[in-house]
Amino acid sequence: MTRPAVSLIVPFYNAGTTLPDTLASLAESSCRDIEVLLIDDASTDAAPELARAQASRDPRFRYLCNPANRGVSFSRNRGLDAATGQWIAFVDADDWISSDWLANLLADAAASRAEVVIGRTRRVRNGTAEDYPMQGLRRRGPLTFADIVFKDNCVIWNKLYAADVIHRENLRFDESLWIGEDLLFNFRALHAAHGIFYSAQGHYHYRADHPTSIMRSSPLADRVANFTRLLHRLHTATDSVGLPRHPVLRKVARDLLMDHYRHQTPPLDNATRDLIRQISPTLPLRVRASVCRKALRARLAP
Repeated sequence: MTRPAVSLIVPFYNAGTTLPDTLASLAESSCRDIEVLLIDDASTDAAPELARAQASRDPRFRYLCNPANRGVSFSRNRGLDAATGQWIAFVDADDWISSDWLANLLADAAASRAEVVIGRTRRVRNGTAEDYPMQGLRRRGPLTFADIVFKDNCVIWNKLYAADVIHRENLRFDESLWIGEDLLFNFRALHAAHGIFYSAQGHYHYRADHPTSIMRSSPLADRVANFTRLLHRLHTATDSVGLPRHPVLRKVARDLLMDHYRHQTPPLDNATRDLIRQISPTLPLRVRASVCRKALRARLAP
């Protein structure tokens, strides 16, 4: 059986209002040699009906339903298990792609022989789309792992991954994480990839203001616990490849401390406090000062 060029993995949960745009953009892609894996994380709205209808009229689409709500990492892993394509891409259920986006990424993958190709992105807010500049991605061409700035470019939805690197490295999403799981996946994938290329053609449209996003709707204590797990997982990953002080650790430590100090969550455990001091001895003090300054400005604002 011939493998499709690209497997697109689309996890969704109660995305009935946005999924139609996502499905339409994938169906209209100029790259026709695709399979689209629609992973329903036990939705309770109209999204499953929309996904099943799309699969019934277009055999390139497959509908898979989780028996219970398991989260985005589980759903993406299920997609990876089912994918048969030579390349893998991830699309969020509130986003969409331009018709030429996939074809451009595939062309640049063939020309560059890179195992990860990063695509151009537009950020959508209040219905208005604008270019989303990511630090380190300036012009079309090859990149090294050292060029990747994880502050901006930790997302998975703007990238095309060779199935070879995913299988060779046994890359999976950590199912204990629901924020930053893409950062951890990308650190491993981009470090292991034989070549990275930036394809500044076509667009992935990222909806930045969706009210039900995990970052906006998650309980604070759960978010702090998630960042704590992520920091320790990343420390293990960076240490294993000989990069124990990689800047990505400081980014996650700062995110963790910002939430912790801003909302006065319970004290961090000793292992986490020691790890943060190891990453940057002065970071806790500087983050606390930043949070206090912002709180003071908010109180003094008219």
